Amino acid sequence: MNAAACAASGGTSYSGICPGDSSMQCCVKGSNPSGTGSSKPVNTMLTDLANILRTAGLNVVEEPGWKTRGHGVLASVKGILVHHTAGPATGEFPSRAVVRDGRSDLPGPLSQLGLGRSGTWYVIAAGRSYHAGATIDD
Repeated sequence: MNAAACAASGGTSYSGICPGDSSMQCCVKGSNPSGTGSSKPVNTMLTDLANILRTAGLNVVEEPGWKTRGHGVLASVKGILVHHTAGPATGEFPSRAVVRDGRSDLPGPLSQLGLGRSGTWYVIAAGRSYHAGATIDD
């Protein structure tokens, strides 16, 4: 969607960040279920992550303290980022401690969720995590 089409549909174009007519993610429209008030989402911790995954029929392990872990609240959720963490060839989720606790140069949590080799989801944090860099909302 180009900037003109984005504006015509009531959105805000971020074409300078991700140019091209097919960059739908660069046309952001406010979301407000009630239709009144601010279009900015309420800042929140994602304390329902484990329940959402279980409702979808997935195997879930909750990391102790995950509901209060994070670098503050999230302004919004745009999607899910899945990335590969290179590490040992054995183990269910060998980078679990690093994802939860971080590294010497980057404090954890590095992600809200981890995916084990068995397909089990590990819920690491409910708040903001340092895994994808800056976003439009930052």
